[in-house]
Amino acid sequence: MLKTTTKCLLIILLLSVCTGTALAQPKDNSPFSQFGLGEFIDSELPSSHGMGGLGSVYHDFFEANLENPASLGFLQYTSLQLGFFVKRSSYTRVDDHQTVWNGNTNHFSLNIPVINPLNEALERREANFSWATSISLRPYTQVGYNVRITDSIDSIGTIESDFNGSGGLYNFTWGNGFKYKNLSGGINLGFIRGQQTFNSQTYFRDLDNAYDDIFQTNISYKGFQYRAGLIYEQPIDVKTSRDMDDKPSKLLSIGAFVSGQSDLNTKSDISRLSANSLINDVDTSYYVLDAPGMATIPGTWGIGLMYRKSADFRVGIDYQAGAWSLYSNEARPDTMADAWKFAVGGAWIPDANSITSYFKRVEYRAGFYTKADPRIIEGAQVKETAFTLGAALPFIIQRNISWLQIGLDIGGRTGGDRLKDSFVRCNVGFVFNDNSWFIKGKYD
Repeated sequence: MLKTTTKCLLIILLLSVCTGTALAQPKDNSPFSQFGLGEFIDSELPSSHGMGGLGSVYHDFFEANLENPASLGFLQYTSLQLGFFVKRSSYTRVDDHQTVWNGNTNHFSLNIPVINPLNEALERREANFSWATSISLRPYTQVGYNVRITDSIDSIGTIESDFNGSGGLYNFTWGNGFKYKNLSGGINLGFIRGQQTFNSQTYFRDLDNAYDDIFQTNISYKGFQYRAGLIYEQPIDVKTSRDMDDKPSKLLSIGAFVSGQSDLNTKSDISRLSANSLINDVDTSYYVLDAPGMATIPGTWGIGLMYRKSADFRVGIDYQAGAWSLYSNEARPDTMADAWKFAVGGAWIPDANSITSYFKRVEYRAGFYTKADPRIIEGAQVKETAFTLGAALPFIIQRNISWLQIGLDIGGRTGGDRLKDSFVRCNVGFVFNDNSWFIKGKYD
């Protein structure tokens, strides 16, 4: 069974890499992505995202929460997680309206419980300590825009300026989580790397012999990032039955994480060209290769509270913040503001043990979030608000329960008074579980 499962995991890994490659170049034409480091890609799982984004405190036996590495301490099954999203955005900028589609991989992770509490359960021993490790790959930011601005000057005539950009940053992470009794702690070590390209071209349409200006900047980034977290789970009462050991039926969890400041090394290729298509003349007026620099990504933190009743019901709140006013980037200077996010949400399973109705075993989720993005557009900080819905659809592979995670965000955001975006975002994730890894056989 292990060999078969391993083959399946390898196939899924290959498919995920192919999917990530296919979606690496953003399909978005978002004017928001031209500011700062681009559009931030949420690392929240579709499961927590469907509940508004309870990333600080969410934990589960079947999957790892990439927002808080302490969630690994609760993991009891080897899991492979793969997620992606599709987004429909309707942008309004002054009198210009456009509707675009965007998609990208959201996360990939392989999570393994090295010291598995199921071993102690098989030997009828109380499990006080567990340890799980994880590797993950996810996009951190993406850039994808194509903007044209037309102006007119009496002495010059019509001037057209085209601005476009592409690329993104990715975060490769190794995480470990350790749980002793009710307290779990974890740490992630991440490596951020990527490249972004920015172009601007100015055309003088009414001047016959004018030279058009063409600017191009290629910036590569690389550096490390760490994150540490804690989750404490306090039983509120204990349910006792004749057929099973005493177990908590109501629990209250508090979780928190902190990410340290990241200093990224940058290298920039910068060029300025003057071109005249009529006489086929191109002049390079400025060119710099591998210009070194530094970019500072500030630290962030989050704290959350969750109430859970058995496996049927959970509800929680979450608050996250980051000191993005400390952001700096020598390769592409920009001003940022301190960011924050508030989320509330919950989940409900009608009857987890139902044998007559599949949909009673589905977990249904709902939530709400509002946040302030660190980017500043036209002197105003970007604000975003959305309602979320989600569901976890269980299915069986070789007697192991796995999940199809579906989430939906409906919301909007603003950048100043003239730039607005209303969006519908669909998050899809797969959680493939296997309980045969690192499980000791009962019989030799």
